[in-house]
Amino acid sequence: MKRLLNAGLGGLIALAATFSLPQCRAQEAAVQKQAASKPKPIQLSEQQQRQAITVLLSDSSGEAKGSGVVVPSADGGQWIATNRHVVRDQKTICVISGTKSKLPALMVSGRASAGKEPLDLALVWLPTSEKDRLNLAVLAQSPPEASKLPLVVSTGYPTPLQKQPEGPSYTEKPGLLVPLLGSPLEGGFDLAYTSTVEKGMSGGGVFIGGALIGINGAHANPLWPGQWNDPKGKPVDAALNRRLELVSLGISVQTIQAAIKATAQPDAKVLKALEGVRCH
Repeated sequence: MKRLLNAGLGGLIALAATFSLPQCRAQEAAVQKQAASKPKPIQLSEQQQRQAITVLLSDSSGEAKGSGVVVPSADGGQWIATNRHVVRDQKTICVISGTKSKLPALMVSGRASAGKEPLDLALVWLPTSEKDRLNLAVLAQSPPEASKLPLVVSTGYPTPLQKQPEGPSYTEKPGLLVPLLGSPLEGGFDLAYTSTVEKGMSGGGVFIGGALIGINGAHANPLWPGQWNDPKGKPVDAALNRRLELVSLGISVQTIQAAIKATAQPDAKVLKALEGVRCH
């Protein structure tokens, strides 16, 4: 046992002798230099996060239609949520990111589930490779408590009064989420907030901090006030209808997620509709 112990100690001493103090310091410095040379992940501010996932939608001629947000992706592409009234009868749409890249995408219908009334929601399928993916929204984990009047930020690309060569500019509008809706309205609107949403911002995001809680759908103070209905088409009472004219309305991420879950991802045959589409 003593002989084995002596051999063990001798082995350790011999091993330690191969590493001089200068060598150890040199090795440590090399490791630190290597760590410093590695690119560090870029930390985006909340405003940068919101802008990165809010996109401009246009037709192939370059005419702006409205806004959209990039939501969770799937194999072979990404989903973008917008309003049905933004894209109307478009079969294809051009997605313009914050970096001004212009990508052709396919329009897909948006329903909460089969058989339900259509929402003012449209889903856009953007075929992308792993390296070309756009930034994704961080989704709110649970519905926000409107009774606490949380601060929200609406994003989008409002239509300028005069056409600009560079197109609409990204814009943010702050406001408060307000507890006006105990249940959704016709069209799937289930968020009410005081942000001054402008024409062109429909389909843009509604955020609390950097987390997406929904998309814009209808702006306050419309030129032609109308009658809001419940999901069954029954008019809401007059007092609530007057209040709804004073706020902006949106569709929550929970409704968007349900629509994505109920929607089939386009297959190769359907995606042939994008062949030859050029975005200007």
